[in-house]
Amino acid sequence: MAFILPRGTRDYFGFDNQRAFARSRGASRETVPRFLMFDAYYCCLMLGLDTATLGDESALEPVPFLPIYPEAYRGQVELIAALLVEAELRRLRIDIDDRDDIEGQMVQLLDLSSVTRLSVEGDSLLNRYAASGFNRLRDGVLKVDNLEDFLVAYHALWNEEK
Repeated sequence: MAFILPRGTRDYFGFDNQRAFARSRGASRETVPRFLMFDAYYCCLMLGLDTATLGDESALEPVPFLPIYPEAYRGQVELIAALLVEAELRRLRIDIDDRDDIEGQMVQLLDLSSVTRLSVEGDSLLNRYAASGFNRLRDGVLKVDNLEDFLVAYHALWNEEK
């Protein structure tokens, strides 16, 4: 597995190395809240999964930024895998009573021996959902320079009618 950021994410979040909002006005490095690259990826991913919309592979950076889940997210591996399966079932309009189609999707997307619990296809789809979510974020939230304003705007975007 390799997590790949959508193009433009680094600039949108003001990354300096691995830390977002690092160029916040008047803030020293010690006072900038810790919001890492994977946190930005996760915010984008959740927006993409919520709408069950895939982004284009060309909207992703060419090089992965992280090979595995960071420590803080390792307890969420199964949840993220389940959210991916659920989003795919909605995107493909698979009837919730069609056990064979649901099982087929699960077999296609999951790999319990993987550190992400996802197959290669599942990993690829996860990154494409993050790309879709970044598009939604960029279109719905003006670029901000601090975590607090971002979280308020993200919450408002999340609660908009889809």
